[in-house]
Amino acid sequence: MGNDVDLERSPASLGTDLALVPEGAPVGRFHVARQRGGSPVALSAWRVTTDDRVLADTLAGLYGGVPEASGPADGRGYEVLTRRDAICISMHGARSLTLRMVLRGAGETFHVCDGVKLLEPLGASDEPCGCGPTLAERKAAARAGHGPKPEVYLRFRLNDLPEAGTFQLVSTSWEFAKSLPSLEHALSEVGDPALCVLRYELVEFTTRSGIEVSYRKPVVEVVGRLASGQEHLRLAA
Repeated sequence: MGNDVDLERSPASLGTDLALVPEGAPVGRFHVARQRGGSPVALSAWRVTTDDRVLADTLAGLYGGVPEASGPADGRGYEVLTRRDAICISMHGARSLTLRMVLRGAGETFHVCDGVKLLEPLGASDEPCGCGPTLAERKAAARAGHGPKPEVYLRFRLNDLPEAGTFQLVSTSWEFAKSLPSLEHALSEVGDPALCVLRYELVEFTTRSGIEVSYRKPVVEVVGRLASGQEHLRLAA
């Protein structure tokens, strides 16, 4: 797996004009796992799904892997199991981030909010959602089975392929949800469009009882503002 993230590619098309391009529906989705036997299986690199075979071939050429037929659960025709756990992207501030707190069960959706007010159903939108004011309280309620869980929607363009359109990552990680305020602040500090690195980061630690634990989580690192003619940058993952 290649761990060197090349930030040298910053074509002129990724200047401020990017904000004028309609985002529309995502052309592809990034995933941290794949389904196997009805259960999610974590991966060591990014997995991307798309309905466009030409795009799938291009992604495989850029990031490794071979386009294959995607499973029906993904709703996309092709998947690429890349060999990259870090990819350069560009984002546009707060409008690139959406947080929804969702409670589902038995094939139904019972609660959708933004942590403060209800988002669904439409008739009840803008009413207080009743969730705890802190992420810790919301997490405790979710573990008890009566509180919603986070769904973070991240929209971005690939720095290697900006003309392809926007991609999306949906994460249910509590840690990623917790990082959103600082991420939004970092994006606002550098301005639009922001040059970032999307990592699928490995976390390893040993518990007090001596049990070794490892898992991966999505992380967005804000590098700086992306502009045409910027100096060449290289970041080691």
